[in-house]
Amino acid sequence: MISPARTAAFEALVAFQRSGVLQVGKCSVKEDQKLAERIAYGVIQNERLLNALLSGFFTSKPHPQVLQIIQLSAFQLLFLDRVPHSAVVNDAVALCKEKGKSFASGFVNAVLRRISREKQQLLDSAKDYPPAVRFSHPDWLVSRLNAAFGPAFTEEFLQANQGQPSITLQVNTSKCGYSELLRLLQESEAVILASDEEQQSFHISGTDVTLLPGYREGFFFVQDGAAHISVRLAQIRENMKVLDVCAAPGGKSIVAALCGGEVLACDVSEKRMQRCRENFQRLGLPITCRVEDACCFYEDHEERFPVVIADVPCTGSGIIRKHPEIRNKKESDLLGLVELQKTILSNVARYVAPGGILLYSTCSVLPEEDELQIRSFLDTHPDYQLLPVSLPEYSCENGMLRSWPQLNGNDGFFAAVLKKT
Repeated sequence: MISPARTAAFEALVAFQRSGVLQVGKCSVKEDQKLAERIAYGVIQNERLLNALLSGFFTSKPHPQVLQIIQLSAFQLLFLDRVPHSAVVNDAVALCKEKGKSFASGFVNAVLRRISREKQQLLDSAKDYPPAVRFSHPDWLVSRLNAAFGPAFTEEFLQANQGQPSITLQVNTSKCGYSELLRLLQESEAVILASDEEQQSFHISGTDVTLLPGYREGFFFVQDGAAHISVRLAQIRENMKVLDVCAAPGGKSIVAALCGGEVLACDVSEKRMQRCRENFQRLGLPITCRVEDACCFYEDHEERFPVVIADVPCTGSGIIRKHPEIRNKKESDLLGLVELQKTILSNVARYVAPGGILLYSTCSVLPEEDELQIRSFLDTHPDYQLLPVSLPEYSCENGMLRSWPQLNGNDGFFAAVLKKT
């Protein structure tokens, strides 16, 4: 019988090639589910390296599904120590037969047995590949990071993206206290990697958070520490009107509401807003939702809000470790997003009340989406000024917040606080 984990991983990879969305189906056994996710995400996370290592094993590219069977099996043989090699090879051959690819079973068997024998030589040879191949990132992204931050720092970032990130739980202080959630997590099977009482947060190992105690009750929400702290920079006070223009899935609106703000959360589609409503309802927060396009001007918003949050669409280059499929984005995607960000920023700047705050943020590490975007905005909007921020755990050069996974364990993230004078 083929391992349910390997079957689920294979089906997820096949679906990913069709849709570009990586989603692993549910396994009935928890350990199978974890292994399936580890394999599927691991293949996408290391796809470029795997293809480079496998290139010497065949003269022409195999059938796409056969290649996926080889990739997921090679990932296990090379990077997962607890999986018996014989089980991996046998399941790969069985998968070929089950999926109507019996013609390739002998070939797959021979390739995988050779990989098993030559594991150490293959891993040693990988050290000679350039960082973009070794860490499976696109050349254009690595080139831009090298130019902005230098090769050594860039390589540290690429390497950090190959790890298994933790999940950050933020306490919903309107319903639950830090000590109460700590007790619930300790009584469950959750593995607490770190906790921070001052920030009211817990870092846990990857798991289905919907199964954790307190989830249905709305005792916590999932949000990276850098995104969380960025909203605090806006200094939201009790009963202050706050507009979140690109709200989904709602994390920043939630923090703003917990700070006492009267929040209007907007996003471009009903589907995205429905996701926000579900989160807000679970947490018991009275946040108003509305479908709006951040690129369009709404007269009833003009100079009405003391705080406007613009967490704009971006390349997601700072969250590649959590979403390895982002590696498939092209440089042309960046150019289009930069223009979209500029449009949103200029538009929503009109919604900020005199003396108010415009909080701009991205989950990107590219200067074109971050510092350069802010400098361009300030050059064309003399009624705004940058409010410098300084936080000990973050890089705050030029008064703008930047987070790096290799420095503080949080996502790659950027935020700038702009004050309307």
